[in-house]
Amino acid sequence: MSQFDKRYTLPPYHAEDPGARKRARFIAAQQLEVQAGISHRPANIAWFEKRMDYASVPADKPLVGYFCNMVPTELIWAAGARPVRLDCGNAALVQPGEEVLSGEVCLVAKSSFGSFLDRESLANRCDALIVAASCDAKRKLGEVLADFKPTFTLALPPEQDAARYGKSAQAEVERLAEFLSARFGTISKGALLDAIEAGRKRTALVRKLQEARAANPAAISIRDFFLILQSSALGADLAEWAEQAQGALAEAEAYRPARRRIRARMVLTGAPILWPNFKPLNLIEESGADVVADTLCTGAQSFFDPVVTEEKSRGALMRALAARYLFASPCPCFISQGTRLSRVLELVEQFHADGVIHYGLRLCQLFDMESYRLSRVLKGKKIPFMNLRTDYSLEDTEQLRVRLEAFLETVGERE
Repeated sequence: MSQFDKRYTLPPYHAEDPGARKRARFIAAQQLEVQAGISHRPANIAWFEKRMDYASVPADKPLVGYFCNMVPTELIWAAGARPVRLDCGNAALVQPGEEVLSGEVCLVAKSSFGSFLDRESLANRCDALIVAASCDAKRKLGEVLADFKPTFTLALPPEQDAARYGKSAQAEVERLAEFLSARFGTISKGALLDAIEAGRKRTALVRKLQEARAANPAAISIRDFFLILQSSALGADLAEWAEQAQGALAEAEAYRPARRRIRARMVLTGAPILWPNFKPLNLIEESGADVVADTLCTGAQSFFDPVVTEEKSRGALMRALAARYLFASPCPCFISQGTRLSRVLELVEQFHADGVIHYGLRLCQLFDMESYRLSRVLKGKKIPFMNLRTDYSLEDTEQLRVRLEAFLETVGERE
């Protein structure tokens, strides 16, 4: 039975706009060109860049598009499909999406929906969709997208209290498994265990890459690091991705800089940074700072926690997935500000950071609301803080660069 009211179902709406398609490709190519100028890059970085091209996603398996990192992708793999994260950071797709989703809707929702208007897009190649109800925009986006594809909205607990909401969270994960099984075949326990193990290997690699970067930030640029991470969520075979990531890790661990790197070390927190909108990362590195840790749902934190299985019954595996994806998520949609603040402070101490940069995406109320307490607490502890609030456009780039450089000067004076 569908989750959605079918009384007013609309036919899928498509707007043939070759210009928007061309602009979207140009923006992605432009970011690749910017990153080509990074002084030290993994020798195999082209493999990860190719994975970011939606046309490279193989057609050998069904595709399941998903939104937000709270969707248990192991269930998708176990169902014999490829998970493809559809959260979009392409500025060229905001306007097409805005023509339908008018009003004060966040850019991620608008651009993500904009990709569905192009018949040739990866979004329209997907056989089913999963939307985590992590904010009001995503909750309603599920209803809109149900007109396009079979869609499942993953309900989230109101707060991260496993004692109170553990059973309902497990039931929601089991409901998702039923949704996938009905479309792609029964999810066997063996297939699920294999998918969980592949996910754990990815987590271990991400942790090691993060450690190598923190020790020598020039070993892998934060932009290449995010590209490597996000490429694993675009239908890549996890075993093949792990092999390539292992190569990048070996280079990073062997890297020895010619001279000591005297640059400010920053913890990055705030809204998701999605390919190809790496504008905040470009600005931070070009202004003379290194991001040594982050709390972003599109960065290291989204891959940091493995699925922990104490038993191997089906119910235990569902509990383990709920624990990892819902009760370990750093998303402010249900986690307390105190918990997120504590994590930021832990990262500052652990990675010897000189300050914190909060990335605020316009119209993303969840993170905008958090910046007030974050700034007050950090300033009270004399930890330099900057709120980098912007959108997908490039119009404010130089203004932000001036602000960042001034902020980094004060960090240098503090040292």
